[in-house]
Amino acid sequence: MNDSKLRRGGMIGRWRFVLALGLTAALFACGGGGGMGGSGTPPVSTAAPASVSVGAITGFGSVHLNGKRFQTTSATITIDGQAATQGDLHVGDVIEVKGHHDATSGDDVADEIEMHTDVQGPVTSIDVVGGTLVVLGQSVVVSADTSFDDSVSPASLAGLAVGDILEVSGMRAANGDIDATRIERKPAGTMFRVIGTASATDGTAKSLAINALAVDFTAATLVDFPSTGPKDGDLVEADGTTLGAAGQLLATRLELRTGKELKADHDGDAEFEGLVTRFASATDFDVAGRAVTTSATTTFEGGTAADLALNVRVEVEGAVDSTGVLAATTVRIERQATVRLLAQADSVDATAGTVTVLGITVSVTAMTRFEDHGAQKVNTFSLGDVHSGDWLEIRGAESPAGSNLLVASRLERREAGTSVRLGGIVKTATAPNFTVLSVTVATTPTTQFKDATRAATTATAFFTGLVGQGVGVQGSWDGVTLTATEAAIGESEEGGD
Repeated sequence: MNDSKLRRGGMIGRWRFVLALGLTAALFACGGGGGMGGSGTPPVSTAAPASVSVGAITGFGSVHLNGKRFQTTSATITIDGQAATQGDLHVGDVIEVKGHHDATSGDDVADEIEMHTDVQGPVTSIDVVGGTLVVLGQSVVVSADTSFDDSVSPASLAGLAVGDILEVSGMRAANGDIDATRIERKPAGTMFRVIGTASATDGTAKSLAINALAVDFTAATLVDFPSTGPKDGDLVEADGTTLGAAGQLLATRLELRTGKELKADHDGDAEFEGLVTRFASATDFDVAGRAVTTSATTTFEGGTAADLALNVRVEVEGAVDSTGVLAATTVRIERQATVRLLAQADSVDATAGTVTVLGITVSVTAMTRFEDHGAQKVNTFSLGDVHSGDWLEIRGAESPAGSNLLVASRLERREAGTSVRLGGIVKTATAPNFTVLSVTVATTPTTQFKDATRAATTATAFFTGLVGQGVGVQGSWDGVTLTATEAAIGESEEGGD
C-alpha cells in the first residue's frame, strides 16, 4: 500500500469520511478563496531573536498563522520570488514568516513573508472517487482542508476539468504528494511552475524528474547551482511556458532551492505546520522537511506521542538549537474534519467563541480558518462579523468525543441558500430516522436514497448497517428536525464541496 493510500486510509487525524463525488458536488456546492486585509499602526520594534512560522494562512487583519496574528505593515512580502503585497495573499496559502515579538507592544511582527507555489500548470487527470488530481506530474490530494478560489465553481473537483491551469498551495507528504490547502484557476498563458526534489538527473541530456514530471532544462537559466549543475536530491524550482511533445516541461529557468527556507536564529522560536515527512521515532522526525525533536517535557495536544507517524499532520512549536533542529515544547496533532454543516446561524456568542448551527454548538479556536464568500465579502472576516441568520459552511470534528460539540477547522460565510446540508457519522438509526451528532434526520417516502456510488438505493438498503457510516443529507430544518430530501451514504476523499 503506498503512502498516499495510507494517508487517506486510517492514519491518526487523517480519516476521511463523506460522500461519493456526486454528493459533495450536489449537496455542498460552495467555494473557498481568500480575503485580503490591511494592517494597523506598526508597533515599535525592539531587539529580539528572529522567529519563523510556516503554515497555511487562517485569516487577515494583518496575517493570522498558526494561532498568531502578525503585524505586517513593515514586512517585505514576496510570492514566487516577486515583490507582492498582503492583498496578493489568500486564506489557505502556505507561507513562511520571519519576524519577532515586540516586547513593548506585545505584538508579533512579520519582517519577511515568503510564499512559493507548489505547482502551477495544467490538469492532466482527475480522480473524483479518490479525491486527487494530477497537475504537471504532481499528485494533489483534495480534502476538507482545501480552500477553493471563487474561480472554481462548484468548489470541488467537480468544478475542475482536464486542461484547466491551476495554482496549488499545500503541504508535501513523504512521497511527494501535495495535500492542497488552496486551489485557484489561472488564465491561459500563465507561467508553469513546480517545486520538488530532483531525481533521474542527467547532466548530459540536461533533464531531470520532479515526481512524475520530466523536466528538460537544456534552454533553462540555472540559478544558484554549482558549476556541476543539478543533482539527485536537490530541491529545485522549474519554470517554463510550454510542454514538449512527450509532456515534459521545457524549462526556461531552474533554481536550486535547497536550504533557502527562512530560518530562525539560534535559540529563536519556530513554528512549523505540515505533514511528518520523516519518522524515525517520536523524538526524531521531520515536519515539512525540517528536523524536530521532542523530550519528556514536550506537551502534546490533540493526541499523544504514540500518534506520531509518517504523514500525520501536525503543528510544532519550540526553539531552534545550534544544529538547526527544533526542540519542540508543543506538538499539536491536527484532526481531519469529519463533520460538515451548511445552514443558517441560530445564534452567535463572539465573546465565548461559539456559534450555534442546526442546534449544534460550534467552537472556534486560534487555528480556525475564516473565509467570507457571502454578499459582504469582509476581508478581515472573523466570528465577530457573523450574525444570526447568516448562512455558514463549517467543517470540523466532534470534541470531546461523544459530546455533540463541534470544533471548527474552517468557518465560511456563504450566500443565502434554500436548503441545509449536513455531513457526518451516524450515531443512531431506527428507520425512518437517524442522528448525526445531536441532529435528528427524518426521512420520508419522498426522500431520495443513494449509495456510495451515487446510485439510487432503497430505504431498506440505506438503513442496513447505517450506524457508524458517513452520510450526507440535504433538506429543510425547522429548528428541531432536519427533514431529508436526499440522503447518501459512502466514503469519498474529495473533501471539497
